[in-house]
Amino acid sequence: RVKKLYLAVTNKPVPTGMHLHWMWAPQSARGKSGGPPCQLVSSTTPESRRKAKDFWIRCFLEVVKCEPIIVKGGHGYDPGNKPHYQSTIRLVTGRKHQVRAQLAALGCPIIRDTLYEPIAGLTLDRLDDGEKDMDQGIANCRVPTEPIGLQAHAILFSGIRAKARTP
Repeated sequence: RVKKLYLAVTNKPVPTGMHLHWMWAPQSARGKSGGPPCQLVSSTTPESRRKAKDFWIRCFLEVVKCEPIIVKGGHGYDPGNKPHYQSTIRLVTGRKHQVRAQLAALGCPIIRDTLYEPIAGLTLDRLDDGEKDMDQGIANCRVPTEPIGLQAHAILFSGIRAKARTP
């Protein structure tokens, strides 16, 4: 079994512990069917097993720790006076854009992530409260043109651990 660890930098502290979201499966083609380029998630369990199987993908991750850090400017990034937090994240399921989508859903988007920052804090199960906000957020989603604050930190398999250096 493979274990993957990521480091993510955000401007808000990410709650530690296990996080479960449901990713809208038809969107896994992201943008190919005329939909948004980002993955949309829900915090609530689908109504039925059939709907879960046909339309939703379960996404689990664990935020192992989250601590404040000092970020120096570089790579065109100006940290300004904003607080920064580094989270160590262990993927339980591995879905494309999972870390980015789930942190944004928790209201803690990764720094410089122009694809998920506009929909931070918005999930499909809360559309009644902010459908207009979701539409506006999706309209502002853009594929990042600069590096974001996410790094594949370590991979563990068969007792072997490969770890990345600090970028």
